[in-house]
Amino acid sequence: MSQVFSSFVEGGAAIPWLLAAGLLALAATGAAFHFRMLYRRSEEERENQRDLIENLYEGIYRSTPDGRQLSANRALVRLNGYDSEDEMLASVGDIATEWYVLPTRRDEFRALLRRDGFVENFVSEVYRHKTRERIWISESARLVRDRRTGRTLFYEGSVREITETVNRLSAEERLRKLSSQVPGGLIQFVRRADGTCTVPFMSSGFREIYGLREDEEILSPGAFIAMVHPQDRKAFLENARAGIEAGGSWDQEYRISLRDGTMKWLQINAKAEPVDDGIVWHGYVSDITARKKTETEIEKLAFFDPLTGLPNRRMFMDSMARALACCRERDASGALVFIDLDNFKVLNDTRGHDVGDAFLIQVAERLKGCVGPHDTVARIGGDEFVAILPDAGRDGAAATRAAILAGNRVLSAMREDFLLGASRHRSSACVGVVVFDGSSASTDEILKHADIAMYQVKAAGRDGMAIYDHKSMSAESERYRLLDDFKAALADKTLELHFQPQVDESRRVVGAEALCRWRHPQLGMLLPARFVPLTERFGLIREFGNVVLAKGLAELARWQADPATAGLRLSVNVNVQCFACEDFVPNLAALIESHGLDARLLTLEMTEGVVAGGRKAIARRMLTLKKLGVRLSLDDFGAGYSSLAYIKRLPFDELKIDGGFIADIERSESDRQLVKSILGTARTLKLTAVAEHVETVGQETFLRAFGCDYFQGHLYSPALPADAFVAFVEAHRGGRPRNRESA
Repeated sequence: MSQVFSSFVEGGAAIPWLLAAGLLALAATGAAFHFRMLYRRSEEERENQRDLIENLYEGIYRSTPDGRQLSANRALVRLNGYDSEDEMLASVGDIATEWYVLPTRRDEFRALLRRDGFVENFVSEVYRHKTRERIWISESARLVRDRRTGRTLFYEGSVREITETVNRLSAEERLRKLSSQVPGGLIQFVRRADGTCTVPFMSSGFREIYGLREDEEILSPGAFIAMVHPQDRKAFLENARAGIEAGGSWDQEYRISLRDGTMKWLQINAKAEPVDDGIVWHGYVSDITARKKTETEIEKLAFFDPLTGLPNRRMFMDSMARALACCRERDASGALVFIDLDNFKVLNDTRGHDVGDAFLIQVAERLKGCVGPHDTVARIGGDEFVAILPDAGRDGAAATRAAILAGNRVLSAMREDFLLGASRHRSSACVGVVVFDGSSASTDEILKHADIAMYQVKAAGRDGMAIYDHKSMSAESERYRLLDDFKAALADKTLELHFQPQVDESRRVVGAEALCRWRHPQLGMLLPARFVPLTERFGLIREFGNVVLAKGLAELARWQADPATAGLRLSVNVNVQCFACEDFVPNLAALIESHGLDARLLTLEMTEGVVAGGRKAIARRMLTLKKLGVRLSLDDFGAGYSSLAYIKRLPFDELKIDGGFIADIERSESDRQLVKSILGTARTLKLTAVAEHVETVGQETFLRAFGCDYFQGHLYSPALPADAFVAFVEAHRGGRPRNRESA
């Protein structure tokens, strides 16, 4: 072959062949170089890809279908708590059991892969493999198959940790559930430096308060501000701004008008948090509509008469103080018109409290029509009303003319018939007028002067008007000085109780009636007739009654502790206003318990006027007292208008015959028959009969003959001071002769 090749060269034919061979060799060398360059570039690309995958934030992996880890990038290695891929691959045996907190999640993941060939954002709770810390991940993957056979080779995917996101969402869900149970609403309100505002968050409770649907977009702050009541809007915005300056605290009550027209009272409590671009308010809003309604009702009870709706005495005092201040500021004069209804007690006692209440309501309406829109009509007592004319005139003369005109309108209005049910009632009034200015002393003094003027009308025959004049009415002022002294006596508890013995038919003392006495420093000993009308007229009757009851029970406790007086009964008078109070029975029960008394020794005397009104409530209180053991006596029986059928249904123990009938039983046949009838009624109703004001042996004899059980009066003894009464009991322990007349 070499020879052939040599001859071929030597013969000259070899030159083209050599050139061709050289070119082929050169081409082969170039191709080899090109392929080496391509290979190098491919390797570099793969290296770049490996670097890219290795440095990705998300974990990248490749696993076999049976759960064996083939590869993992650095992010996945770190996510699982390892330092290197080799360490991790050597440690992970089975993904399903070692990685997933719930192994069934692995099965769900594989089922999705087999069905769809890929999985996206598969959220699971897993273990950080090395440390076993529980974390949350989001995983995406795809199946890789052999292109020729379709056989599954492996799957590969990415993993990113979302623990922080899950925790935040979980916290938000907990906040949502918690805030939905809070009786109010939570809100975040952002105000940026450029003045723009946003509402990043509001709870479902907030939406409910503001009448917003759950699927409704969050309204703009301007829309919320527009819902604030126009009268509250300025203060709402000012308080928000002031809250930032005052350390970031905002606490305010305000009204809103919902889109359906409903008005609500809300309270916002918020804290301001300064941020780079403005202020974030974190607030809590509560619906205080019910509380405001209650406060309004309480205010109404505190300042307004519940029957007529007019301002009450307390509100009147405030209005008068403002009227005096107005007169001082304007150098003007005002007037007070005092109205006392004539014969209201007769209407109330004969027709009942329901009719009396209906009458007072009509009176209030008429009085409001007698004054101007800026004047005030108030009810300050049972049948006492006042009208304040705060700006009656520039001087006293003008104010007097205006007051006289108003007073005459009142008199005319009261003279017109009142329609009460099916009947008509004719009434009248006594009107007292006082003109005042900025120099007037006080509201109390002005009211006293108006009352004095009104009493002048009463003394002159009623249905008229009088204007207070200091010189002509100085005598009436003495009554007010007595009132002031009595108030001091009540406060100092210097009133005294005297005790008038009650005896049985053998003159043995069985008890006593407590009667109040007032030892005045200048006027001496005063009887109830002198001061009790003051308590009724000036609203002191309840306080007076409480003082008498407390003193009486303290004395009864003293008797109970002394063998000489143990077992004696004590009778105490109860006024209608006292007994009508809701706290009367609880207060009495507390007194009985505090003194450790046998309640059966206490008798409460009440007139027919007490049981005439509010009968169901009165009967309920009486039954409660009976359960305590307290005895109940119907005082002055025969002088009132109560139905016997009604009295029969009440739990009385005793009838006390009115002393006015006892006085004439020796001379008047009609009185004798009446007393006999009362005693017969007592026997029929199985009630004890007590006669008061027994003055003579003849009276006693008649009463004993017709079944009277107990006697009280000057025939036996006047009312005695406490120590003297005890001495009297000891002296008459076994009964005594009839008296000095029969001795």
